[in-house]
Amino acid sequence: MDLSERLFRERRARLAAERLLEQKSRELFAANEKLAIHARSLSDQIVEQRQVVKSALSQAEVLKDQNLRFVEDLDRAHTAAVMAERRLWDALETINDGFAVFDSAKRLVSANAAWLGPFGQIIAPGCPYEDIIRQSAETIIDLGDESPDDFTARMLARIEGDPIEPVTLKLRNGTWVKVQERRARDGDLVCLAIDITEQMRIWAAIDVLPDAFVLFDREERLLACNQRYREMFPDSAPIMQPGVTFEDLLRHGLQNGHVPDAVGREEDWLADRLAHFRAADTIAENTLANGRVVLESDHVTPDGGRVGLRTDITTIREQQAQLEAARQAAEAANRAKSAFLANMSHEIRTPMNGVVGMAELLCDTALSEEQRLFAETIRSSGEALLVIINDILDYSKIEAERLTLRPEPFDLERTIHEVTMLLQPRAREKGIDLMIDFDMFLPTRFIGDPGRLRQVLTNLIGNAVKFTEKGHVLTRVVGVEEGEGTQTLHVTVEDTGIGIAPDYLDHIFGEFNQVEDKRNRKFEGTGLGLAITRRLIEHMGGAVWVDSDVGTGSSFGFRVTLPVAEDAAPVQVPVAVKRVIAVDDQFINRTILERQLAPCGIEVTLCRSGAEVLERLAEDPAYDVVLTDHAMPEMDGVQLLDHIRVAGHKLPVMLLSSNPMGLGNLAHDFAAILQKPILRSDLYRHLQGLTAPAPIEPAALPPLLLTERRQMRVLAAEDNRTNQLVFQKMVRDMDLDLRFADNGRIAVEMFGSFQPDLIFMDISMPEMDGKEAARTIRSLGSQVPIVALTAHAMEGDAEAILAAGIDRYLTKPLRKTAIEGALAEYCPPEARPPVAVAENAA
Repeated sequence: MDLSERLFRERRARLAAERLLEQKSRELFAANEKLAIHARSLSDQIVEQRQVVKSALSQAEVLKDQNLRFVEDLDRAHTAAVMAERRLWDALETINDGFAVFDSAKRLVSANAAWLGPFGQIIAPGCPYEDIIRQSAETIIDLGDESPDDFTARMLARIEGDPIEPVTLKLRNGTWVKVQERRARDGDLVCLAIDITEQMRIWAAIDVLPDAFVLFDREERLLACNQRYREMFPDSAPIMQPGVTFEDLLRHGLQNGHVPDAVGREEDWLADRLAHFRAADTIAENTLANGRVVLESDHVTPDGGRVGLRTDITTIREQQAQLEAARQAAEAANRAKSAFLANMSHEIRTPMNGVVGMAELLCDTALSEEQRLFAETIRSSGEALLVIINDILDYSKIEAERLTLRPEPFDLERTIHEVTMLLQPRAREKGIDLMIDFDMFLPTRFIGDPGRLRQVLTNLIGNAVKFTEKGHVLTRVVGVEEGEGTQTLHVTVEDTGIGIAPDYLDHIFGEFNQVEDKRNRKFEGTGLGLAITRRLIEHMGGAVWVDSDVGTGSSFGFRVTLPVAEDAAPVQVPVAVKRVIAVDDQFINRTILERQLAPCGIEVTLCRSGAEVLERLAEDPAYDVVLTDHAMPEMDGVQLLDHIRVAGHKLPVMLLSSNPMGLGNLAHDFAAILQKPILRSDLYRHLQGLTAPAPIEPAALPPLLLTERRQMRVLAAEDNRTNQLVFQKMVRDMDLDLRFADNGRIAVEMFGSFQPDLIFMDISMPEMDGKEAARTIRSLGSQVPIVALTAHAMEGDAEAILAAGIDRYLTKPLRKTAIEGALAEYCPPEARPPVAVAENAA
């Protein structure tokens, strides 16, 4: 074969091969496609299987988690149940009440310590109920008269009931237990033993109360009551059972006539009683059919119930009736006593007016020494009797609590000075000095009852003078500012008298007590003065005290708190006087003078004697004034003045004297004479007057000629002839047209015709008394001054007298000076001064 054929064959072979290759390629492609489709199918199946597996795995995981949670929940529930059971039993173990559980076969399942405690170790779980009851009856239960077998049978029969009734048991150790039992659904028996010992003690106490006690619930049903309640309402006792209503109890009582006041109006009474019971806001008083008086009160309990108390007050009402009768009798006796004292005061003062008045008039006449002694004795004895009468009347008023304080502005320093000056004559007779030491920086004007304070001071200073034979009596006043506008004052009266033994100090302020031995009554008195003083000061809210040494002296004091008077005037200070030399043989007097002058900026030189004054003046004559005591040893005040003038000193000399009336013509040689004790304001005024220019007095108007004036017309209404005579003798030297009326009726008749300028009106007169006569005169439109003359001195007399239209009153026995003062005060301008004759004579 040639080459071309071979090439041709090779090309055909190559084409055949190519065609075969192409065919195989197409087969391979088709196979690959099938394989790809199968692969995709397998891949999809694998994906689906993977998703199923994944889903299965997920579900498995969920189930696994749920299983774990269920297991955990079961564990927690079991733990909680165990804890709850443990807590329940722990709680049951902590309570004081017994708790036990029995199964359906009545065997003990479990019990707390409080239930097992009384049995000791003999009771354990599994013990039958019957054995426990029998053991209790034999060992721990107080059965009284009941046998253990009967008790056991009763208790076993009780638990067969439905419901099981509770039972109260008393243990042998004195404890009370209330047993309550209930059956559970599964047949178990739950037993609760409650300790009611405290409640039983309370009910035992309530049961022995003298008052009736009852308790109702919020539905007004009876819960309990004590035996006293049943005894108080015996008619309703049969129905007093728990559960009965209060209304049923009331109706049962009304049906039996238990309340007499409700007869005939039962329904109204019942409605009213129920309303008060439900409101629980009143205390009612009822009288029962047996005559007993019962006080009924109801109160709301916290749960809305009512607790009631019923108190038998029959005895109290009887005692109150007796007390009321006794009070009325006492008031009648008190009124009788007051009337008796008033009458006795009047009856005693009326003749005493004659005794004292005539004695005073007799002393003004020419008498021998012996006659004057007799007359002075009559007058002093009469005045002493009046002091006793006043003490008795004052004490009666205090004892009856009828004493009334009348506060008003007053000057305390001047009040003390007036009392001291009143007692000065008695002190001068005994040769003792009366002194006043009033705190320089203390106000002098206060608001209080000056009359009662003057009475207190008179008692204390008078006693000091009475029991002091030599030395001095010092009244000292200091104070502490208590608050704005008030001062607490301490007033002490110190003396150098006989003193008081310690045995007497505790009751010195008692009634009718005397310091001296009763077997030797050297000093007279009622023993009421200090008692009245104490009661007066205590009535003012203060206190009294006393310190004393036998043979040395005493110090009586009192403390009161008084408001400072708003109108207190400043003390006039002697600004011109700079240097003063003061002489007194008493150290206390020198000290008081220095305290009064030094705060004013005055240089004070103190001397003990006149000789020492002369020496000081010789060394330094530049003093403004000399203050000298009158009565001094070796050289008295008058002799000192003579020596000062002989020595050539011209400075003014002021005399301080307890008896300035005894100086006579020598009084003109002194620049001023001050009566001791010295009032501070008077001392300042005189010192100021030494250097101040003399005031210019206004020109006096020319007086009317006495011949151009008429006599003063005076009408005296007095039924007692002796009192008429005393009054007439007292005014006999006065320029008066005096007429007497025997009673009030005649005084009214004479008033119209006589037209008096002044009426002296006795209070107690026949036919028409002085008060009625005064009212009659006032009803006529007259304003004529009327001055009452009264022997009445009881509380309320002054108010009644002034309320009748009387201007003022004078208490018998009358004093001539008091009558002269009233005449001078009410003398009209057109009448001649009635005391002109006496003044000219003076």
